[in-house]
Amino acid sequence: MMSKLAMFPYYFPEEIFLEIFYKLPVKSLGKCMCVSKAWNSLIKNPYFISSHVSHQSKLRRTNDNNLFFVMTGRHEVEYSLHSDDQEFRKYAQLEYMPFDNHHSIVGACNGLLCLMDFQFSFDSIFILCNPIIRKSITLPKPCLSSLPYKISVGFGFDSAQNDYKLLKITKKGVLDKYVEVELYSLKRNCWKILAPPKYDLYSDDFMVYVNETVHWIAYERVNNEGSYSCKLLILGFDMRDDVFKEIMLPERLRNLPHQSEIYVIPYDELSSIAVIELGSLHAECDIWVMKKYGVVETWTKMYSLGKLGTEPMPRVLGFRKNGDLMLRTYNNLRLVSRDPESHEIDYFGIQGRRTYVCNYTESLVLLDRVIDGAMTENRANYAGNANR
Repeated sequence: MMSKLAMFPYYFPEEIFLEIFYKLPVKSLGKCMCVSKAWNSLIKNPYFISSHVSHQSKLRRTNDNNLFFVMTGRHEVEYSLHSDDQEFRKYAQLEYMPFDNHHSIVGACNGLLCLMDFQFSFDSIFILCNPIIRKSITLPKPCLSSLPYKISVGFGFDSAQNDYKLLKITKKGVLDKYVEVELYSLKRNCWKILAPPKYDLYSDDFMVYVNETVHWIAYERVNNEGSYSCKLLILGFDMRDDVFKEIMLPERLRNLPHQSEIYVIPYDELSSIAVIELGSLHAECDIWVMKKYGVVETWTKMYSLGKLGTEPMPRVLGFRKNGDLMLRTYNNLRLVSRDPESHEIDYFGIQGRRTYVCNYTESLVLLDRVIDGAMTENRANYAGNANR
């Protein structure tokens, strides 16, 4: 006779289980997949996977339970998740990473990490990885494969098509007038070449994903009666409509003084962007925030920071939920938190020559993907590790 425990999954309507599953973390769902075939099928459903991401994001915002993904290390790189609390407590050590120390992290979106490696070949190698469910896929080679003089890459999500996309912009040589643009779609699993914008790449920083748009600093050469100058702006690429859009910078940042530098970071509190302006020789920095996304008039200089002791200004990596700044110090490469008003510093004991930090949401994304027959192995690993 079948036990009551074995029959339990069929006692209630599917909608009841869905509402419960939406609220469960990924590891708990891994255990639920082992209960019955019905639950397993329900959790692997693509609609559930995308809906679960949305519910988990809302729960974290409501409960102020943000997570940071941290990559750091000197010789051997380590990967971990940390709670955004006062102690920056370690939430989980990530053991599964399908790449070596030579990869760079392009960005994170809905639990997926996008990685790039072009150190040992003329081809850029891209990997999408979900470290929570221990699954990854290597993307097909881009159409344009020559080793570029300059490259910038952005990773994001198209909610209209439930698709993850990767934008790659390259410039072959210093004297080339135009950039080259390619777009990868996970749903189609292929690249396509796009018409390039009229703007050039300002730097090879990775792009910043906010509001279904990846952002980067671009510039246009302006001819003023025979004298050329560079006009800076933020260029965006809308992942939903596959179109470029221009966002004007504050007047002061459009023509930077010599030896100054700017870069863009996300400002999650307002679902917007911020621009970091580094002064000459990195002696100081100003932080500008677009308080209403897309509205140029709302650019506001929020903070002005000085150096930490005698070393140059640290790199600003992002914002914490309490308003503090995540920084990577210049000389000893420590990850620290700094109150932008009181300038009080918190040290986390995290240090390494390669440091990457971003907000992170655990998810099941990639669980439903069958890539080269890897589905069975990854599903077994996921369920087994969840039970352990």
